[in-house]
Amino acid sequence: MKRRPFGISIISIVLWCAAVAEILHALVGPAARWVILGRLFLACVFGGIGIGLWLRRNLARTILIVLLVVHLAASLITLLVFAIPKRDVGLILSAVGQLLVLLLVLWYIDRPKVRLAFGGVQAWPKAVRALVLSIFVVLLAFPFYWMVIATFKQNIDLYNAESNPFIFNLKPTLEHLRLLFYETGYVRWLWNTARVGTLVVIITLLLAVPAAYALARLTGRWGQRLGILIFLTYLVPSTLLFIPLSRVVAILGLQDTIWALVLVYPSFTVPFSIWLLMAFFKSIPKELEDAAMVDGLTRFGAFVKLVIPISISGILTVVIFTFTLVTQEFVYALTFISPESQQMVGVGIPIFLVRGDVYFWGSLMAACLIASLPIAFLYNLFLDRFIAGFTVGAVKG
Repeated sequence: MKRRPFGISIISIVLWCAAVAEILHALVGPAARWVILGRLFLACVFGGIGIGLWLRRNLARTILIVLLVVHLAASLITLLVFAIPKRDVGLILSAVGQLLVLLLVLWYIDRPKVRLAFGGVQAWPKAVRALVLSIFVVLLAFPFYWMVIATFKQNIDLYNAESNPFIFNLKPTLEHLRLLFYETGYVRWLWNTARVGTLVVIITLLLAVPAAYALARLTGRWGQRLGILIFLTYLVPSTLLFIPLSRVVAILGLQDTIWALVLVYPSFTVPFSIWLLMAFFKSIPKELEDAAMVDGLTRFGAFVKLVIPISISGILTVVIFTFTLVTQEFVYALTFISPESQQMVGVGIPIFLVRGDVYFWGSLMAACLIASLPIAFLYNLFLDRFIAGFTVGAVKG
């Protein structure tokens, strides 16, 4: 059995002492509930890492490296941003001391004898991956965290410049949600957006899937040229098209109804979807369809029973792309619809929650959070297929 390094035992004992100290601070010191929960969480982390190091688990060593690097970055920022500019000698000495101790511990836990005690496993590769993932998770999750905090903060807490903006300094409130749901047509806007998005997705699939298949199977150069020409129509700015399209909407008598958007949105979702699906259909060998037709299927039967199931990644990409574009589009929804009851969520939120120079930030954040969560869930649920949909044909083997 490999001998446990003496320094690892010391680090484990220090972590256990830190865990006990955090528990005592949580139980004895007067503090807010979130502070108590934070201290108890830190106590669990310190205690768990201490036990893992004592048992010579490499996962505990990896987590310790991640925490040390984060603390090292925080100490360096404190030194360069606060201590040195303010010429605070005490703070400078404290930050420098922390940096030296952290560097010493990082050097020690990666020594050859320590690695040998942990089975000779290098902890740094996993620690670097964990750090990179942590940075991306924090950056991507922070907007949602900020929206949650702003949704439940009281206005006094929200607008007070001396309050900590990242926590609840006062008790949370449901006033912003009450304003959103009972004094605006937010639920109606969500329903309008979902209805228009569903109809546009269906229309886009009905038009784009057969068109993309026909162009992909069209022999010669005309298929590629037509595909590029169709895609170029997607690149025309909406600010140039909404004037002639508004004339079309007025002639058809669809002004101030959601059917105007159902008519207009496919004009830019269909071209991009055709161009995207063409790459999918071209990646499917024609021999598969020929074999299916030899077995008795018609061209349409081979398309439905063979091509579409193989191209499900591209079809899901079109669905997500189309629905996202419908929820985020602003120009057409603002131009063609005026009544509050017919508004889309992307237009209704800024119009009816910004009154003159008064911004209802809590309700704005709540509305954005509720509207963005389903789309974020869809993106994460079909992430692999979504990436495959945009990268198909990028590498030829």
